[in-house]
Amino acid sequence: MIDRGALLSDLQSVLKTLEADLLERSESDERPDLAQTLQATFEAAKKADRTAQSYEQWRTATITQTAVAWVLSCTFVRFLEDNQLTDPPRLSGPDERRQHAQNEHQLYFQNPDNARKTNREYLLQIFEDLSG
Repeated sequence: MIDRGALLSDLQSVLKTLEADLLERSESDERPDLAQTLQATFEAAKKADRTAQSYEQWRTATITQTAVAWVLSCTFVRFLEDNQLTDPPRLSGPDERRQHAQNEHQLYFQNPDNARKTNREYLLQIFEDLSG
């Protein structure tokens, strides 16, 4: 049985971490394309009268929505894994399924085509595989 209170607390913590990471990325000199895309999207929303917020308020709300989407997507994958509706497990699971998921994660990055990829790309691959 799921401890809903513990799950909610854990997911709220993950959400805060994701929001902080996304905010940092949106301000990073390493990803100027992200800042430019956000600014252009904000300008288009402003021009179309879809927002009256300042850029900072809008960006914060957008970052929160994005972080929530990641959390919900991963939660859905875990639901599928826990109910053995997808195999192999690639995020986690109880007992040997957790070890199997960890092995899948390692195998993904051992593939030379994935050597420079990140956990973000790993998750995107999982989502893509489940969509097909």
